Formats: sequence, C-alpha cells, structure tokens
Amino acid sequence: MDIPVSAPLAFAGKYVATPAISFLVSKAFSYINEYFKSEDMDELKNRLLLAMPHIQAVFDVVKPELVREQSSALEAWLWQLRDVVEAAEDAIDELEYYELEAKAKDRKVSEWGSPFDKMNHKLVRSVQIGPVFNKTHKKSTHGDTVKRLMKFVHELDKAAAGVVSFLTLTDHLSGRSSSTSSQQQVPKLVKNDRQTGSTLSATKFVGREKEKEKIIGWLMNTPVQLAETETGVTMINNIPIISVVGHGGMGKTTLAQSICEQDEVRKHLKIIWITVSASFDATSVTSKILECVTGAKPNTDNLEPLQQYLKEKLKSIKFLLVLDDVWEDKKRDEWEKLFAPMRKLNTAGSKILLTTRMQSVAYMAAIVMGVKMDQCLTLKGLEEDENLELFIHHAFSRLNAGDHVYAKLIGERISKKLRGCPLVTKVVGEHLQDNISLEYWSRFLHQGLEHFKGAEEDIMKVLRLSYYHLPTELQICFRYCCIFPRDYEFEKKELVQLWIGSGLISEFASDTQTLEVTAELFLSQLTRKSFFDLKSKSSALKQESYVMHDLMHELAKNVSIGECAKIDDPVQLKDEKDTLRHLCIVNIHSFSADEIKRFSHFKNLRTIIIYNECEVGNDVVCAVEMVVESSKSLRLFHSELRNTFSFADKFASLKHLRYIYLHQISPDTICGVAKLYHLMVLRCGMGLETETYEVRYLGNLERLRYVSYGVHGFGCFGISRLTSLQELHDYQVGGRICNEISAIGSLRDLRELGVQGLENVRNYEEAKNAKLKEKQHLDELYLEWSKSEQIMTDGLILDHLEPHANIKVLQIQGYEGPRVPFWIENRSVKNLVSLRLISCINWEYLPSLGELELLKLLMLDHLPKLRQIGRPSDMSSNSMELLLPQSLDTLVVIECRKLRELPILPPSLVSLQIRHVWLTKLPMIGKISSESIESKSSKLTEIIITGCPCLTSLEGSLLEQKLYMGALRVLKVDDCIQLESASIPFEEMKELKELKVKTCPKLRTTRDARDKLVPLSLRELTIAQCGDLELSLLGSLQLLTNLSRLELENCSSLVSLPSMDVFKSLGSLRIIYIDGCENLSSLGGLGSLPFLIWLSIVGCSKLTEAVGTSLTRVASGFGSGGEEEQLVETGSSLQICSLKIDLPSLLLLEPLKSLCHTEYLDISNGSEMESLPERWLLQNRTSLQGLDITKADSLRSLPPSMQDLCSLKELWLFGAGQLRSLPYLPSSLKKLNITGCHPELEKEIITHGSPEWNKISHIPYATIGDWYFVMDKKFREGALITSN
Repeated sequence: MDIPVSAPLAFAGKYVATPAISFLVSKAFSYINEYFKSEDMDELKNRLLLAMPHIQAVFDVVKPELVREQSSALEAWLWQLRDVVEAAEDAIDELEYYELEAKAKDRKVSEWGSPFDKMNHKLVRSVQIGPVFNKTHKKSTHGDTVKRLMKFVHELDKAAAGVVSFLTLTDHLSGRSSSTSSQQQVPKLVKNDRQTGSTLSATKFVGREKEKEKIIGWLMNTPVQLAETETGVTMINNIPIISVVGHGGMGKTTLAQSICEQDEVRKHLKIIWITVSASFDATSVTSKILECVTGAKPNTDNLEPLQQYLKEKLKSIKFLLVLDDVWEDKKRDEWEKLFAPMRKLNTAGSKILLTTRMQSVAYMAAIVMGVKMDQCLTLKGLEEDENLELFIHHAFSRLNAGDHVYAKLIGERISKKLRGCPLVTKVVGEHLQDNISLEYWSRFLHQGLEHFKGAEEDIMKVLRLSYYHLPTELQICFRYCCIFPRDYEFEKKELVQLWIGSGLISEFASDTQTLEVTAELFLSQLTRKSFFDLKSKSSALKQESYVMHDLMHELAKNVSIGECAKIDDPVQLKDEKDTLRHLCIVNIHSFSADEIKRFSHFKNLRTIIIYNECEVGNDVVCAVEMVVESSKSLRLFHSELRNTFSFADKFASLKHLRYIYLHQISPDTICGVAKLYHLMVLRCGMGLETETYEVRYLGNLERLRYVSYGVHGFGCFGISRLTSLQELHDYQVGGRICNEISAIGSLRDLRELGVQGLENVRNYEEAKNAKLKEKQHLDELYLEWSKSEQIMTDGLILDHLEPHANIKVLQIQGYEGPRVPFWIENRSVKNLVSLRLISCINWEYLPSLGELELLKLLMLDHLPKLRQIGRPSDMSSNSMELLLPQSLDTLVVIECRKLRELPILPPSLVSLQIRHVWLTKLPMIGKISSESIESKSSKLTEIIITGCPCLTSLEGSLLEQKLYMGALRVLKVDDCIQLESASIPFEEMKELKELKVKTCPKLRTTRDARDKLVPLSLRELTIAQCGDLELSLLGSLQLLTNLSRLELENCSSLVSLPSMDVFKSLGSLRIIYIDGCENLSSLGGLGSLPFLIWLSIVGCSKLTEAVGTSLTRVASGFGSGGEEEQLVETGSSLQICSLKIDLPSLLLLEPLKSLCHTEYLDISNGSEMESLPERWLLQNRTSLQGLDITKADSLRSLPPSMQDLCSLKELWLFGAGQLRSLPYLPSSLKKLNITGCHPELEKEIITHGSPEWNKISHIPYATIGDWYFVMDKKFREGALITSN
C-alpha cells in the first residue's frame, strides 16, 4: 500500500509523551546524586520537570498528517527526544544491572564457593560496607555509566528547551492564538469532518438480516419489559439503548440507515439522526438534536436553555434517537448532561440506537442512562454468500456476470479473503471491475489486500481515526503487533510476555499492579475498542487467543513506519529507516549472510524475532550472531531457528535483555545466560542437549517470571529465590538433584503451577510445606503422580496439597489413592472453573459437584473403577439435579468403563463428549428448580458420542428432548456397534452444521424417522456404515443447498454419485471425500459442479473397472504417443483445486479426464505406473503447483515435458526405487522430494557439477534419498556440508 510520508509522526513523540518521562528523570537523578551531589543537578532536575507540561502540550496538539507539511524540524525534534530518553533509560538499566550482579555474586560464593573463597569474600565485603569506600568503589566501577547518564540528562535538557520554538506552531495547528496558554485549552486532535444521515446511501444493502430483525423487534417492544432490573424495579423513565459495535467499514451506519427506512419504524417512531463522531460535548450534541427535531438551528449555545427546550419538544413524541459514530468513552459528566433531559420525559416507547467502534462507548452510555448493558450487537464480517453477493454487485455492476464465468469463480475466492468487510469488498470490487481479466484477477487473488493500493485512501483514513483516540500506552502495544504475519493468532499469555519482554509495559504504568495485570488490561481495552478480536475463549484444551483483523493489521503497519517492521525480503532493507526499534525477520532462508549483516545498521533495536522454524547455513548463523551482539539496547530476542543452539554466549554482554526464546541451546553457553540479571522470560523449544551443573546458576536470576523448566527445558535447578516467577511447569519432585516440594513454598506470586513426581513426597508434612493454600494468586494447578512400584502409604498427601480457595483450574492426574481429597469432597474450592480428573484409577465414586457454582468444564478421563457420581445421600429425595453444577457448559467423559449412567445434565450445557464409556443409556437434561424449559433458550451446540459398545438405544435421552435441540450445531455418533434404535429429531435442529453417523451397522430407523428431513442448515455431512440411516441421508442430499463438505465412507448401498440435477443444487459443495465405497461404479453428475477445493476418491475398486481401459495404457503415459492430441477436451466445466486418487487410471474417467485448472494432484498408489500421466499433466500445466505420488515402485522415468509445467512448485515421489535419472525440471520448482530412489541417481546427484546436480541446482529445497539440499548446501545425517 502507499503510505503517507507523515505516518511515522503518529508515534514518534508520543512514545515518550507520558508521565513516564518524569518518572525516568527522578530515577536518573537518584542515581546521579549517589555520585555527584550538587545544587546544579537539583536545578537541572527541576528545570526538566517544569518542561514536561510544555512537551506534553506539543504532543497533544500535533495532528499527525500535518506535521511534516508544517515543520520538518518538529519531526526531527520528536525523534531526538525519543532517542535521548531511551538512551537515559538504558544507562539507568545498566546501573540496576550492576546492583543485581553484585547480589548474584554474593550468593554464588556463599552457596557454591570453597571455604577460602567464602572467607576472602567476607573480608572484602566488610571493607566495602563503609559509605566512603562504597561510594568510591562505585565510582571506579560504574563511573562511566553514570557519566553517560549525566550526558543524556543534559541532552534531554537541551531537547526540552527546544520545545519553546514549537509552541507557536502548535498554537497554529490547534487554531488558537499564540497568547493563549496551552494549559487553558484542550486541543482537538482530529477534525470532525464526517457527516451521515438517516437516508440509506449505499447502492446495495446485503445481509445483516438477523441483526436488522433483532433491532426492529427490539424497537417495537414495550419499554417496560426491557427496562426491568434484576430486583424487579422498573425504570420506565430511562430510554432503552441498543448499541451496534464493529470495526470501521463493517457497515454500522448502513445498518442503522436501513432500519430507519423501514416503514414500520417510521410509522411508530420519529427519526432523530445525529452524527456525533470525534467531537463530543453535551451542548453541541443537544443543539444538533434540537435542530433535527425542529428543523431550525437553536439561537443559543448555553446548555440550560437547550436542555429545557429539548424536554419541551420531546415530551409529546415517541422517537428513535440515532447517535451515529460515537467515540467518547471517558467523559461521564458530558454523557450525564446529554441524557439528563431525556431521563425525565416519561415517553413510553422511545429508544436510542448508538453506533460505535468501541464496546466501552456502549457500556458508558448504558451505565449513564441506567439501563441494562445486554443490548449490544457486535458486527462481524458478512457471511460468505452475502459478501460474495456484494462483491459481484460492485465488480460486475455495469456488466453481465454470466459472461464472465471464470472471473466469477475467482471472484468467489477473492471475496472470501476480504473477511466479510463491506467497505473493503466495495473498494476491491470497484477496483477489479476496471481490470476484468483472468490473469489480473488470479494475480490479485494470490497477492491479496496487502499489495492493493486502492484500499489505502478509502480505508486507512477511516481506521486512523480509531487509532488517534487511543491512549499512548495502547498505541504503543497496538503498533508493535504489526511485526507479526497477517492472521497471526496471539495466545493471550504469549502476547503479554512479548509486550513485557520488549519493554512496552513500563514500571511506571505498573506501579500498583503486576506487569501481567497491566498488560492484560491493555489487551482487554484494545479488544473492547475493536483493535483485536477474541478468537477463542480460554478452555481446557486451548488458551484464550486473539487475532487482528486484516484491516487493523494494515493500520498498525501504517502508523508504525520507522519503528516496527516485518521484513521478509532483502529488498525491503533499503526502504527501512535506521530508527527501527522492533523487527521480525520472516523467510530468513532467502537472505544471504551479507544481507543479514545489513540489519546491524539498526542501532536502536529492542526486539528481534526470527519467525521461521528452519535450519540455515553456518554463515547465516554467524551473521545473525553479529547482529544480535551489536544490538546493545536489545530487550527481546526470539529465534525459532533450529541450529542456533550456540547463540547464548553472545548474550552475556547484552545487559538489557528481558526475553530469550531459542529452539535449542548448548550447555556450555548457560553461564552467559546466567549473567543476564534483568531476564524475565527464558524459553526454549527443545531443551538442553545434555545436562550440565552450570544450570544451577539460573537460580540467581531473581527477576525471572517465566522459564522453561525441567526435562523439556533447561533442566532442574534451585527455584526458591525466584520469587517473581509467575509460572512453574514440569517441576519434578525428587529426581537426580532431589528437588523438594518445600522449595515451592516461597513462590507466593505463582499464577500457574505444574508439579510432577508427587509419588516422591514422603509424607503429608512435606506436602504441607508447599504452602499451596497460601498462594492466593494461583489460578491454575496441575498435580501429577507417575507410575510407582511402591504402594502409596500416606493417603493424606493429596489432602495437604489443598490449594487456595481462589484456584480456578485444577487437574489431578495419576493419583492412586483410594478416595477424592476432602477439599473436593466438601467443595471448599468453590471458584473452580475447570476440573480435570485423569487416571485416578482407584476412585469408585465422585461426590456431588453441584455446589461448584462457577464450574464450566468437567473432564473425567480414564477412571476405570468409577461407578457413580454422587452418593445417594448427596441427592434430594426427588431430584438428581444437584450432582452437576448448573453453570457447567462442557462435560467430557472418556474411558470410564464401569460407569453405566450419568446424572441429569444442567440446561447450561454447551458441549457433551462421551468417548469409550460403557453407558447403557444417554443422560437427559434437567431444569433449574421450578423454571420452565420454555423460558430458557437452548445452549447445547455439540454432542459427540463415540465408542459406546453397550449403548443400544437413544430413546429417553437428551436427543429426544426437542426443546434443547434448537441450537445444536455438531452431532457425531460413531463406533456404537450395538446401537439399534435412534429417533433423531432432525426437524428441530435448525442450526445443525455438522452431522457424522459412522460405524453403527445395526442402526434401524422407523418409517416416521426415514421421512424426517435432514436440516437444510447442514454444511458438513459424514455417512459411513450407518445401517438404514444411510439411504435416508443419501436421499436428502438434493435439499442440502448449504452443504460444503461431504464424506462417504464404506457406503455399500452407494452405486452412483448423485445426478447432475442434484449436484447443480449443491452449489456450495467444495470438499468431497469418498473412501471404501466398494459398489460405487459411476461418478454420476459430478461434472455439473463448477468448482471443488478438494476431491478425494480412494478404495472404490468398481470405479476403475468402469474406466474400461487397462493399466498398461497408464504405464505408457496415458496416450502420450507421436500423434497430436487435443489437450483440453469438451465436456465438464468442473474445476478442482486439489485432487487425491489412489489409482492413476481414475484420470481416464470423466469428469476427471477433462480437468485443466487443477493445482494439486496426489496419487496414493502408483505401484503399477511406469511413467507419469503426461497428457493430463500438460492439460493442467499452467495451474499445477504440487504433484505427490506415493508407492512409485515402478516409475522408471519422468517425461521431458516436466519442464513445461510452468507453475509447479512442489514435486514429491515416494518409493521411486527404479528412478535412475531426472529430466530438466521447471524453473518454478521450489521443493523436490524423491525418497527411496535408485542408488545411481543418489550418487550422481550429490556430485557437484554433474549433469544430475545441475538439474536440481536451481531448486531451493530438495531431498534425494538420504541427502538434503538447501540453496547451495547439502546435508546428511545432521552434518552440514557447504559445496564449493
């Protein structure tokens, strides 16, 4: 995209435009005064602190787009200020490092020194204790650092003095006179130049039907029902508010306009439309409302008469007030003044509709008005079909889409990439309309929005407004995330650690709370303001994760030029400024060593991330080492390179490092890492190559918050001093260094703890010394016993591992004691959200868990003796409903073979998974107390039943409770071999998206059940050995117009795929798997489908008989003789992106024979194929990107025409034992893998300069037999050999 040249000024000064500068100044002088106390220093400090408001005034008033146009000197000054502040920060950091180093040396001698060393050290320390000697000693050892700090402070003073010359300019930019004090005015950062109206301005309105229906229904409801509080007190005077929240360009305003144009809305409500935008004060908004109501602008700008006039005008009408594009989420007093006259109206039926990009605005409005905050709609992207309709409208608005069939197919794939954003779809569609050629559209499809210049002006202008309204500390964290690839999924914990490690979460910002809490708060605020999207909530199997919408990623890039960069091509280096702070290198294998060395000119780097998990040559490793070593301000280094395990010795001189992640590290470099006393995060992917005693020194890094511990990390070492640790996993009790569980006792700030080897805890006194009950911050606890030959003698150990009542996530695994611990029995851990009990092999019962009111997930895995949940005494005389928590949303039961029955399930249940449990019947869903089922909407979305051999019927189970089936999205019944009766109420499953019925061969259905139609909402269907249900499901296919994935496995009744008419109705079908359908002899009307992403046909022997052609023709290359043949035959128009078949003869069967746009071909059984299907390959030569052939036992040669496959990027041949030579391969090829080839070919190809070598020398990655080739390097059995 084209980036405005002024973009860097969105951040340059504002990085330091906070009270953190004052905090830093005070800290600097506290160190300076230890060495050079003087009145001049006090005067300098006061002068700097007095300059802060003037500096802040400049930061606040400058509008980023205007700065360079007005004054290039101001831009230079902003960077100068940032540089000197960071330099001072580095000097202070270095002095703190020396203090930490001294403490570590003391401990090292006292714990591991010889008797002589200890005596000598004690003598030296006794001399140094004197204040005069101590100050002199510090001057001699740290004097240079202090002098540098003083130099930077003086430079900061000069920069601060320079602010005076810019105050006149800032007055000009803010539109106030130079005589006005900067502290008397609050400048407006962004001009309010956006105006909207209630008339629909979009040429086409697509989708949003559910949202529109919900809002209109809400508008027509009586206000009394919506205004009830939980206590039953009605607030009829307060006007209900519904908020529409979403990214810029998501169609919030268009949706509101569409609602305002509905006849039923206009008939009952007077429309009052106000565009609020960035400027928000009660007086101006009240004036706008009056102007809209009366048609005339009020002749006063005083709030009191405006409010009285507004009450008078509104008291007799029922209205809909639309507040469009609202940004203000802080000024509660302004909101109160705006809503004050409306709260006194007593007009039943009036409503407020608010559109905003930030949920925080919706919350503020609801709180001030005093109404519920549950009326908030968040607009996501349009559905795929809706976005495609909008795309086609804009791309073919003056054309007939029917005349451009193939362009329309490509357009379908383009529209999916646009993520359903109406604004982007409109801009892209209109752009492509001017370039309607297959070549251009195809190129656009693969390059995507990232290189689309047309989006900049229309889209970025909209999104920058959101960014300018963020507080400075949030801007910094948001910008940083642009260094990661588009669509990167951030785990919450990962992102928090990256922000902390890179120094973005300052000590000043976290003065009253931990760094983690501050970072999590920032992430929450950015999410509420729509800069991040919550991808998935935290669950038992997955961490909470976030993504940035493509548009937000582009915005972050746009506003971080000069500060943050993701570099994936050496060409980018010439465009990057030397001001760069945060760097991510992608595709490092495409950089030469000399190109890597060019990164060293970025002298201020604080973050270096190498994203690719790959191996590179030693010269590249050395170049990266040089860059790291020269980055003296580095805070974070994260490398996923597999061969950088010797990096760590370069780190010893990098005193500012907070975060290290390496794939692997060698033991002899641990000493270097152990000197990084500021280190907070120390991670590795593979752990140490071998154990080393030097790992014990890591126990002196007292600021460590996260470390890869144990056998999969840096090994075991003393942890009792690491009191800042937030997480400790894989802590092994006992073992070679005899870890004591009592060492955990001092770690009071732990948030997560995983302890293994608990069979080595000798008695309950040892367990008690872990002090788990005192760790009030502990959220997650994992307790694991390994298999032990010893009989457990102390049954009280688990009782004395009782955690604090605040614990939220608990897992107990491998415990062989006879009973559940008392603190679960008496439900004292009442804050549990997740409870997993795994391999507790001697437990025969579980107590009632109904009192764990917050429990969301319950997993029971491999409890082989478990017979019941809840004793009879736990149950009331007439109900079992207390046995499971009424908030439970996920229940997973696995490998409990003595369990025959489950308790009644709560109505809150969202997911039920039962795997390999010998139930005789499925449970039912109960109800809470006397509440009627009808009053609660169903939450159940997933039912998975697999491997239940004792289950014979689904009657009397939750599947017959029709009222709970309305929200079901996933239903899987698999491997229930005795299941005979299943009356499934498909007619009630209006939202069902995925249905799988497999390996239930005895399944019989009644006549009524056969007539029930599978829900039309279905998108994924798997049919495999399901008795009578097979024919019923196959017969319903023609109605499943939304079906996108179809799997048919071992369907003996399937003779032919559906007819042409049926396939024509399945326009959404994109993936088909067919496996083991032994009677299938025809592909039916498959050719009538326009496009498939994936087609797989294996194990269908009668299909090959239908070909009518012997495999000898296959062996000779599919008719590749001397006669000329038509490469593209008439017939089917089907396009398949990826095709997998087991037998190559299937390529002679229509419609597969006529394919000519296939991108990937996978033949899983080429055992009788002597040559490749040349004719078919040439038909697809311009599109084929990947070719994969397994069991290529008979393959003797590759055809010379391979060179014509101009798009081929990957070629894989497995078991090609007779292949002796290669043809010339296409220049497009990036990966070649030939395993099991003839020894002669392997011998020839490893000889540099040989004919066979020359044929593959242009391929970046190749595997031939046991040899690996990367660029001009070859590998064998882990050894790196550089060719000459």
